[in-house]
Amino acid sequence: MSIETRTAERRAPVSAAADAERWEVTRNACIVCSPLGATIVFAGVERGMTLLHGSQGCATYIRRYTISHFREPLDVASSSFTEESAVFGGANNLRIALANVVKEYKPALVGVATTCLAETIGEDAASVRGALGLGADGFAKSADADAPLVVAVSTPSYRGSHRDGFRAALRALAEATNPKNANATTGAETGKADFSSFSAETRSAPFPSTVAVFPAMISPADIRSLKAIFEAYGLDPIFATDYSDTLDGGPWKAHRLLPEGGTPVASLSRMKGAAASVEMGAGLSPELSAALYLETAHGVPRKSCGLPIGVEATDAFLASLEAVSGKPMPRSIAAERARLLDSYVDGHKYVFGKRALLYGDVDFVEALALFLREIGIEPVFPEGEGRDFFQAEAAARQSAADGKPVDIVIGSSKGYKTAGKLDVPLVRIGFPVHDRFGGQRMRSLGYGGTQELFDRIVNALIERRQEDNHVGYTYY
Repeated sequence: MSIETRTAERRAPVSAAADAERWEVTRNACIVCSPLGATIVFAGVERGMTLLHGSQGCATYIRRYTISHFREPLDVASSSFTEESAVFGGANNLRIALANVVKEYKPALVGVATTCLAETIGEDAASVRGALGLGADGFAKSADADAPLVVAVSTPSYRGSHRDGFRAALRALAEATNPKNANATTGAETGKADFSSFSAETRSAPFPSTVAVFPAMISPADIRSLKAIFEAYGLDPIFATDYSDTLDGGPWKAHRLLPEGGTPVASLSRMKGAAASVEMGAGLSPELSAALYLETAHGVPRKSCGLPIGVEATDAFLASLEAVSGKPMPRSIAAERARLLDSYVDGHKYVFGKRALLYGDVDFVEALALFLREIGIEPVFPEGEGRDFFQAEAAARQSAADGKPVDIVIGSSKGYKTAGKLDVPLVRIGFPVHDRFGGQRMRSLGYGGTQELFDRIVNALIERRQEDNHVGYTYY
């Protein structure tokens, strides 16, 4: 096919009949199961282990799906439902599975996440705790020093995506490691603590330089980048989940049952004494907000923000850190900001007036939409979370019918077919990235991450321009 033919077809409106033939059978191909998100959270706890309450197939699917993105080994245990378990309940399976996990892996934390099958027969997080003889806080450490903390979280996939499971697991971790009747300084159970009268103005934080951080489902590289930013402001961040090493580490000299890295359980229990908490994401519901729990239970001031992608969003994020730390922007970060602004000027001619189709998690879609408008690209995405391909493709085709075809697609690897149908380049970001190498090392947050993302978008547009030009290489 000639360049002229391909370009003409890409920009020509698609007829209704042809449009109807192109819909995918799967309506929400970007939604991955809720327990997968919880599994990633528990993988970010030091010596953390996930136990799925359900069938073995769920654990196998999540393990394989996650490994293909992060390129790291990940063990996921299962209570291994059988036909009998599905009819009479899986409590006994769960107790046996937990005993086996504790014996073989000796974890510091076991996150028990329910699957669709378990929830369908009525075994939610509360029933899991009852089956294991646990209170809301897991095993009593005083009874058995070697016993792990057990955190149960309700994650049926028919009630949400991997993003919802991720948020639910963060909330469960915050509640289990920072119970309402715990003293913020020592972590001891007092039964008397009442933080309801505390406010950001009157509360005296036991750990004034500590910040509890509840990230979105971002890459390990972005977690490392965020930690460096907090530390540049003299702050001690406690990431509720830190899989920057556990899901993106170095080679092993010998096999390990559990990888090194992650946030220690003891550090998680210090979050109730933090000077503030920072929660990243968009449209967080109160029941899934871990930062809101710390605020209501322990008076930890909550600062919510979208993902810091772009100059404006990163400025707002860093303003929060300046308020907590009392320090101005470090020179190294200010230099990053200046370089990013300079690249905006240099790359303006490539991006201005272009249109980009967005899809994926609402956290990324909303942050990317703000960033794209900032650099002069008009985002195109459907109503809602923007991860429904049926609606996303409809939005792109309607835009083409209006004489404004999209020039680029931005989202996970799941948009490969959509980009092919539209005959435009795909810039991969978020989860999952299965068909390219290095998804776990893709940065997009902060000035530095935005710089990398901006360069990738500009280069994708230049590459397509070269493909559509007989001359090929020239000075663009």
